[in-house]
Amino acid sequence: MTETTMASPERQTAGVGSIPIDHSIPLVVDLDGTLLLTDTLHESFVATLFRSFGIGLTSALKGLQNRAAAKRFLSDRHELDIAVLPARDNLVELIRAERDRGREIHLVTAADQSIADRARAEFDMFTSATGSDGVHNLKGETKLAYLQQRFPGGFIYAGDSVADGPIFRASRGAILCDLGADAARDLAATGTLVLAEFDRGKPSPALWALAARPHQWSKNILIFVPLIVGHALFDRQKLIATTIGFVILCVLASATYMLNDLADLDADRRHPTKRYRPFASGHLSIASGLTVALLGILGSLTAGVMLSRDFALALTGYFVLTMLYSFRLKRIPLLDVFVIGALFTSRILMGAAVSSLAQSSWLLAFSMAFFFSLALAKRHVELMRARQDSQTVVPGRGYRTEDWPLTLGFGIGAGLTSILIMLLYVTNDAAPSGFYRDIAWLYLAPAAVTLWVMRIWLLSQRAALDDDPIVFALRDPVSWGLGAVVVVALVLAI
Repeated sequence: MTETTMASPERQTAGVGSIPIDHSIPLVVDLDGTLLLTDTLHESFVATLFRSFGIGLTSALKGLQNRAAAKRFLSDRHELDIAVLPARDNLVELIRAERDRGREIHLVTAADQSIADRARAEFDMFTSATGSDGVHNLKGETKLAYLQQRFPGGFIYAGDSVADGPIFRASRGAILCDLGADAARDLAATGTLVLAEFDRGKPSPALWALAARPHQWSKNILIFVPLIVGHALFDRQKLIATTIGFVILCVLASATYMLNDLADLDADRRHPTKRYRPFASGHLSIASGLTVALLGILGSLTAGVMLSRDFALALTGYFVLTMLYSFRLKRIPLLDVFVIGALFTSRILMGAAVSSLAQSSWLLAFSMAFFFSLALAKRHVELMRARQDSQTVVPGRGYRTEDWPLTLGFGIGAGLTSILIMLLYVTNDAAPSGFYRDIAWLYLAPAAVTLWVMRIWLLSQRAALDDDPIVFALRDPVSWGLGAVVVVALVLAI
């Protein structure tokens, strides 16, 4: 099972090494939010939704009528891999210790029976596993009636939901997960014996900031490029409008990153570092992620309409293309990186739209080739690392490890093409424009960009590029130095 070693350490009642109740009393364990740090219904829903929007929507409508039927519908269409889901490791240790003492351990969950069976097979510590049957949802009073009939001599119950309140009160002892100290005191006041508490704590602002990926906002600085190349950076009205557009774009980008993380849950959990992301690790719930993402999308698109019609159209195009990428296009080799290049270029289009400046065909052509190359560099690193690890495919993508010559060839070719476009622009457009006093200095810019592209591809081929090339550049002193050369060149040319 996936380890859960990042933020929000769990709190456990001191001194609990075993359950101080006769081991003849069975321990009943819930699955969603208790044994697992996630909800299998939500896992199945988002996996189905991002694979087929129609089927996902159908399951949501079924859930409004009969939750158990919706669970069966989803489980029949998506085989959830329990092995990669984040588990509550310290609870698992306690359960295994009780099993070794001779106590019967039973998994009783509102998840579908097929999910319960997979969890039993994966953990190999349960005497039995019972779930919802496609008609009746095994939760709350329904679960309590089942437990009282199944275990007339009493039971110990481990759960995480407020709906489990009657079950806790009817039990011989309660193990509380993420219910907090107040719930423990309230239960103790009713005479219920609280045996242990496992509490991750509430999601912190730091976790939400991590999910929003603010370091990726650096890419949105491209929205200011039309102001720079259009020599309008000091136009106060255009600068204010572009700054507001930048904020709106950042909100939308963070919302789409959250959706993308939810779409990538399975692949992220198989990745050595991405498995610690807030949603993949279970430290932020899927339901809260969907809610925040949808609010961010609606809020940013509404704000975009209020700012500028043209900007709103470009923003909507960016959002639609991002969703197509998340739902489908990210799994199509080479088309995925082409779309990434288009998404970068759309940021420049948004900048031109919000500042009411004419779009430069030179700039758009350079942007498309340049960012296509960088997207290929990132994918090339993944292929090289998969090759080093003797893998045949990159999880969650449509690439095979033998595809690396294609990413290398297309990537270097696109990078050199972008530099050629920049040189043609300087010679055929910038020189006769009259905007520059000494055009010779401008040629330092393509020289610096050439060195940077060469460096990126050298690191990519060595599998030493440890992040997105843009994010990498923000931490790389050499990249900062070459960027300074570009800025100085522009200043000296004016």
